[in-house]
Amino acid sequence: MLDGLLGGNPQYDATQLPIEEPLVQDAADAPGILLRIRPFKENRGVVDGAGLLQSVHDVTTNFRGKNTSDHHSFEVWFDEGKVKFFMHAATEAAADKFRRRVGNNYANSEVFPVDGGTAFPVIDPDEYVAGASLEMQKIPYYPIRNHNSEEWATDPYGEITSEMLSLDDSKVITQVVFRPAKQSWTDGDRFKHNSVDDLAHALRQGTSVGWLNPRTRPASEKDKQAAKTIEQQRGQQAFHVNIRVLAVSTDKDEAEARARGVAGMFRKYYNAITEQGLDDTPVWHRKDSKRARQLRQHVSQMADREWTDRRMIMTVDELAGVAHIPNNDIETPNIDWRYTQRGDRVPADTDQYEDTAARQRSGDRPTELGGEDRV
Repeated sequence: MLDGLLGGNPQYDATQLPIEEPLVQDAADAPGILLRIRPFKENRGVVDGAGLLQSVHDVTTNFRGKNTSDHHSFEVWFDEGKVKFFMHAATEAAADKFRRRVGNNYANSEVFPVDGGTAFPVIDPDEYVAGASLEMQKIPYYPIRNHNSEEWATDPYGEITSEMLSLDDSKVITQVVFRPAKQSWTDGDRFKHNSVDDLAHALRQGTSVGWLNPRTRPASEKDKQAAKTIEQQRGQQAFHVNIRVLAVSTDKDEAEARARGVAGMFRKYYNAITEQGLDDTPVWHRKDSKRARQLRQHVSQMADREWTDRRMIMTVDELAGVAHIPNNDIETPNIDWRYTQRGDRVPADTDQYEDTAARQRSGDRPTELGGEDRV
């Protein structure tokens, strides 16, 4: 509100970071374990993503019942001219579990730790940066659109990854940080009467309208459907979520366009009949110097996979919609697919399969899932 009074609303305004040397995060020095995924095209996309997330929903609490679970992330990068997929695990044990679960849910995919090279795209001092965070429009009891509720005609990742395509020397990153929520996430506060059941009951009672002459408007069919949908959240496994977007380019307009476009796809495709959806908030300040510092902080949060409590909670199905490995239903070019099944030879006539020498130059060491040495 104050920024609006003093200089306008937040906007996508790409800015060079206050750095003199390239911003590099070496994989060896980065927190946690970064896993690169080269998916086989034939998978069930969002459905397999839901299975993966459900299998890693491990809640830990302390003696007071406080949630002490680790947070992890799912990331899509457009880097070096390709769209690539990553998962970041907080610990070695979690990384081992992710490798097994990805193998179980996405057959014939290749998963390997990025233990050489960089754990985040390099940003040079002369490059422009634009970014945003996304939040839910309503309280988390209202679900966003997902594959088990108002299923999409096409996978939203088709449009999201298409918007990520940029100049070969540009970088675009989407990051979904997730942390298991306790089973009691729909209980609310017993003193505030704000549980799922309380909200559903209130919707069925109608809406109070008018000020001088208040009256109750009977519940509409939309209210009743919303109450039913909300009640179905009870007992669902869920995650606390952060969603961030970053675009980097030597071309200022390109960085702004990519950040705005990608965030816009998240805003467009997840609106539900309950009017729940995602809103994007650009990283912005009317003063150049403060905007540069805020963008530098945004980059640091993404590179460190930092957790921020934004009071955004999604069920497994909802989170799978915004964090999954797509399949051959999407037609985006330059996806880093794996083109062979386990045990197959690389076709001699394909130049799409990334050669081993290139991976070794980047420091990535592949580990296929299955066979004697496979997890």
